[in-house]
Amino acid sequence: MRNGEPSEREATVDIDRGLFILRCVSGAASDAPPLAMVRPTPSSEPYIEVISAPGIINGFLSGVGECVVIRAERAGQLSIKLKVANSSASADVSFKIEPISGTGRTTPIDSVSGPSETLSADRAIAGGSAPKFTILAHVSRRGDVEVEAGAWIAGPEAPAAIEGLEIRGSLTSGMRIEVQPLVATNPRRWMDWAPAGAFAGTRGRALPLVGIRVRLVGGQAERFVLAADALFLGSPIVSKRGRDLELVNSAGGDPLVGLRLNIESETTAVVENAAGAANTTAVLQRLEPSRVRVFRAAGNK
Repeated sequence: MRNGEPSEREATVDIDRGLFILRCVSGAASDAPPLAMVRPTPSSEPYIEVISAPGIINGFLSGVGECVVIRAERAGQLSIKLKVANSSASADVSFKIEPISGTGRTTPIDSVSGPSETLSADRAIAGGSAPKFTILAHVSRRGDVEVEAGAWIAGPEAPAAIEGLEIRGSLTSGMRIEVQPLVATNPRRWMDWAPAGAFAGTRGRALPLVGIRVRLVGGQAERFVLAADALFLGSPIVSKRGRDLELVNSAGGDPLVGLRLNIESETTAVVENAAGAANTTAVLQRLEPSRVRVFRAAGNK
């Protein structure tokens, strides 16, 4: 490889179900430090999310000290792709994976010795888990669709007007999710709050939702928050976290064409602040191998 040409290394890391921070902990000083992109592998994309600070490309790390939050609904794998600007720059970089809750000793994972090699080590599991539920939604031209918590109804890959929904499933100790839909009547109007197990919205009337309120109430609700992503026609995704959320398009009347809703432990609502505040744009290129080391925080024994 000639000087001035880019280089790359890619590896996969096993992740258990839970909430983790992946941090860049060391790297050689350079005018052009190595860049890293952290993403779930294709098979893990449906249930592993990589979260960066607002304004940062999701999963992008541009230097030592920067980090991303990993939220895994179930065990899977992450891809860590390391990039350096040219072959003369050092790409000796180390990362550390640690659970959000609890502390423990740090155990190194073997350095990568070949492209796309899976790293192995003792797994660290974040303590606690959120209650589970499902959502039944009535979607235009598709009828009733039921998805698990954390999955998109319609959404970026298959947008379609959502006309109503119902929260299903028993939550912990009487905790429940209530829904209030804003329906595209003329004029628009908020319907009554619907408890879990009751349908909120309409069916067969071609009246899409143009907004929605959701709230978490009942026993142990103070331990959890709602995490919602809403996609309105012609607008970027709106994301909010809290126990009482209102999701309405700023344009006012555009239909809701994608919704993702989940319950998280209260810790999750604030961990995004742990990510670095740098605002860097990167162009990903095809590169060659370099050294990548990952450390995993394990529980006390």
